[in-house]
Amino acid sequence: MLLRISLVVAILAGLASLYFSQTKVSEKINTLTTDLATAQTAQQTAEEAQKKAQGESKKAREELTKANQELGDTKSELAGAKTGLIEQVKRATQLSEELDTTKKERNESQQALAAYKAAGVTPDQLKELRDRVIKTTSERDTFIAENKIFLRNINQLQNELNRYIGGKEVEVKLPSGLKGKVLAVDPKYDFVVLDIGGNQGVLTHGKMLVNRDGKLVAKVEITKVEPNRSIANVLAGWKQTEVMEGDQVIIVR
Repeated sequence: MLLRISLVVAILAGLASLYFSQTKVSEKINTLTTDLATAQTAQQTAEEAQKKAQGESKKAREELTKANQELGDTKSELAGAKTGLIEQVKRATQLSEELDTTKKERNESQQALAAYKAAGVTPDQLKELRDRVIKTTSERDTFIAENKIFLRNINQLQNELNRYIGGKEVEVKLPSGLKGKVLAVDPKYDFVVLDIGGNQGVLTHGKMLVNRDGKLVAKVEITKVEPNRSIANVLAGWKQTEVMEGDQVIIVR
């Protein structure tokens, strides 16, 4: 009888030990399962971060390549524009000299006309001389206007070149006292049309303040320049209120 009791007790003790062992093993399995899931999540996050970094690196390399290409193009355009300006200056100088010569000849002809009027000078001769003066003056004025355009283009190209040299943005200086008005506003895309352009000295990437009744309304950056008007984007962070047609724009001091 005692032997049976001892046997039963031993069996019960074995069962209890087995139960607790299985409980600890189950807890350990659950812990390992949780750790595995955490590790997999961390690995996935790291892989995504690596892919993102690779994508950003590729984009940066592409942008650098594009910037270098634009820099080369800008340098070539600037060199070509300077060469063209030199030729224009030579032609304008030559025309100016020709005009001086023509004026001198005209004066001499007028003096001769006074001296030889009695002998008679044909109207055709006077007309020919006058036409030469008019033609030379017109050609000189044309080349002066072309020189102004060349100078404006060179300033624009030099401005673009400065933005790439040194790897940082360079402040674009606009003419002192430059001012204008807002002709049109696009509130959806936050850009405005101004009544000033290249003929007034406006350059792309130049910045101007929008003023209304002596109060700051916004700050804009020139994005496109035409001879007598330009387009500018409203800069985020500077917009105090909506820009309106008729608002004044002045240079940033």
